[in-house]
Amino acid sequence: MNIYLTHGSTTRDVTNILSAWMWSGDKAAISRQLSADFAYIEGSSLPVPEVGDLLTMADGEKKLFIGVILLRTLGSEDSTLSCTAYDYGYYLQRNDGTYKFTGAPAEAITRTACADRGIPVASLPSTGIPLRRKFAAVRLSQLITTAWTLASEKNGKSYAIRYTPDGLLVKERSANSSSLVLKASSNLMDATTKEDASKMVNSVAIYDSNGNFIRRYGDASAQKLYGVMESHITQRENGAADADATAKKALEDGRFQRTVTVNVLGDHSLVTGETVVVREAKTGLSGVFWIDADVHTWKRDNYYAKLTLNCRNVMATASAGSEDL
Repeated sequence: MNIYLTHGSTTRDVTNILSAWMWSGDKAAISRQLSADFAYIEGSSLPVPEVGDLLTMADGEKKLFIGVILLRTLGSEDSTLSCTAYDYGYYLQRNDGTYKFTGAPAEAITRTACADRGIPVASLPSTGIPLRRKFAAVRLSQLITTAWTLASEKNGKSYAIRYTPDGLLVKERSANSSSLVLKASSNLMDATTKEDASKMVNSVAIYDSNGNFIRRYGDASAQKLYGVMESHITQRENGAADADATAKKALEDGRFQRTVTVNVLGDHSLVTGETVVVREAKTGLSGVFWIDADVHTWKRDNYYAKLTLNCRNVMATASAGSEDL
């Protein structure tokens, strides 16, 4: 793995003067980031990263990250200078958009928002589901996530949204037959399991726009075990099917959560939105898990990764804008 620093028209390989670097992502954020610790000696000829410079991480000819340095830290007694670069997906998180869509699918909404800020698009699924949504001064990342959330509510699919060196990538979150297998006897260093019912939704009541109760969906066994935790939604006129789909998705997303944190030997294919197969006898972990967050660390010639795994396929969601057109 190599790290390159670009200042103006000059690009230098700075891998050998880094004491450590970390590459990370999270399903709640479209962008990924790269943090690096540079050796620093005042007055020396060592390259010094500046805010606005580019950092690139590449595995041979394959570029895994390209980003702009937006954060730099140096103490008066430090021998290292730390900086953090964000890929171009960060500009979707830092720019607002105001739009009115009257039947555009999520893929068209995404292309429009990206094109207006010069953000390239790598690949988008085709949903063909027309959406009606008005956005006023909404962060573009929230706008895009909302569009795919609405598509997900209608077709039942889950999506992963992340930025890559080729542009914005949206892909269906699905189990992959070629997923890497993590085993205690080989690449799995340790695992911690967390079980959480504090954010559960096990009952959903549907009301009309005048506040009149229509119907209720619920999980009786979960209510008996954990107590009733109910959400309410409003059904629009002639919107029974949409209300039912929203209620069922709320129940699915609000189920008992089991997340796993694992430390493993590094592999750059282990990124947020992908799947892994875990086999660990001591904790009883076995099966396919979705990666919800990842932190890859290179230090002293060692490469390892910390992954947050979810046994359920739950995408990052948003509900920006409104349907009132």
